[in-house]
Amino acid sequence: MNNRLPSRRRARAATLAGLALASLLLSLGLLAAGCGEGSSDADTTVTTASGQTTATTAAAGTTSGTELGEAVGAAWAEVTQKLNALLAGRPEAGSVQSEVAALKEEYVQKFVAFGEQRLGLDSGAQDDADAALLSALNDAANADWYKTYMRTYEAYAYMSGDVEFTNLLASFNILTQYSDFELLKEQAPDEAARLGIK
Repeated sequence: MNNRLPSRRRARAATLAGLALASLLLSLGLLAAGCGEGSSDADTTVTTASGQTTATTAAAGTTSGTELGEAVGAAWAEVTQKLNALLAGRPEAGSVQSEVAALKEEYVQKFVAFGEQRLGLDSGAQDDADAALLSALNDAANADWYKTYMRTYEAYAYMSGDVEFTNLLASFNILTQYSDFELLKEQAPDEAARLGIK
C-alpha cells in the first residue's frame, strides 16, 4: 500500500507538468493561427539553449520584428532564471509567494511595453517576431534553466498542495502572452482589462 502513494504523487506531478506544457503549446497554436491575419500584437520569445540572455533594456529602441522577438525572448529567459534563483533550495511556498508574485508583475509590465511596441510594427515585422518566438521556444525546451524551472514547478506541485502557488509558478510559462494583446484578450480577458488593454 505504501508503494502506491509515491507513484500516485509522481503521476500527479507528471500530469501537472504535462498540463503546463500543454498550456504553452496551446498558446503557441493560438499565436500561429493568428499570424499574418491583421493581429496588432504578437507573442515572441527568443532564448538560447545555453540559457544566455541579452539585455532587455535594448528593446526600447527596437525597430524590427526579429529584434523585438529577441528582446521578448531574452526577458522571458531572464525572468525564468530569476524565478529559479528565488526558489533555489525550495523554500516554503508561503514564505516566497509575495516575492514570486512581485517578480511576475514586474515582468508583466515589461511584456506589456513590448506589446505596445508591437502595435507599431507592420504585419511582416509581426510575422518575423512570431518566427523568433517559435524558434526560441524550441531552444528553451532543451535549456538547462528551463528544465530547472519545470523540475521546480513539478516539485511544488507534488509537495506543496498549494494550488494558488502552483498556478502562479505555472503562469511564468506563458508570460510572453502579455506582449501579444490579442492573445491576452482571448486567454486572459480579466488581465487585459486590468492592464487597460482594449
